[in-house]
Amino acid sequence: MFRTLLAATLAAFSAHAAAQTKLIVGYTPANAFMPAFVAKDKGFFAKRGLDVTLQTVPQGSTIAAAMAGGTMQVGTLTAPVYLLSVEGGIDTQIVAASTYQVKSNPTISVMAREGSNIRNAAQMKGKRMGVPGLNGVNHVVAMKWLENNGVPRNQVTYVETGFAQMGDLLKGSQVDLVVPVEPFITRLEQTKVGYQVAVPTITDSYLESFYIMMRDFVQKNPKAARDFREALREAVAYIKSNEAEARQTQVTYLKLPEAAAASIKLPTFAVDVKREDVDFWVKLLKDFGVTKGTATAQQVVFQ
Repeated sequence: MFRTLLAATLAAFSAHAAAQTKLIVGYTPANAFMPAFVAKDKGFFAKRGLDVTLQTVPQGSTIAAAMAGGTMQVGTLTAPVYLLSVEGGIDTQIVAASTYQVKSNPTISVMAREGSNIRNAAQMKGKRMGVPGLNGVNHVVAMKWLENNGVPRNQVTYVETGFAQMGDLLKGSQVDLVVPVEPFITRLEQTKVGYQVAVPTITDSYLESFYIMMRDFVQKNPKAARDFREALREAVAYIKSNEAEARQTQVTYLKLPEAAAASIKLPTFAVDVKREDVDFWVKLLKDFGVTKGTATAQQVVFQ
């Protein structure tokens, strides 16, 4: 009897383990993806049958190609890089939002090198600006903000750099300005390397970052895609109720000191993506000549 029960238990356990969907999630090192950290650590993925591995990717521009090559099943991207990849033939869909950049809670900044005395957009003419990916969201937002403030985009030189290298480039005078997000804004301020000149506000709210999967993976695993989204939803709710604990995940996944993890500003987390939020980017990027505008929200948003 005992052996029969044990065998049945082991068989059930083996079947459960076999049913787990393995997902490697490539994320750029920003606290925009804290809900994924929390969902991993609190078991929100696991209880939905998702065996998730979180993998840091220094440059978001490499994520879509890595997914097409099969080295990861989920990626974290922003609209410019994402829509370019879709137009380039990498067939993916947005399965969940991660953050919105909201005017009332900005977590992006244009920062200048300490001692440069740059105080406004006009003084940025002829300067070198470090951005985390050419044609990435921070680059496009910075260009739009400069144009809104009377500075043509071609009067600033843009230098592609990872967030982690921005401080060194400022200190070495290789760039005059950078456009980081948290936690890098706080790091640059605390180390006296840079100071905030402006929040590059271009609208009251825009979709900033999100999670994508290959379309064929979603078609074969629609439940896994929805379960991934629901695990993030549970994590967002958990962060709201347990912020201090949730912040500690930044120590593990972003390698932040505990003091910084406890104090830096958190972005506005979200899960659902509205098609009009994607349409906003399709139009803006087409106007800037970054994309052709052929990808549509209906095509790329997984419902």
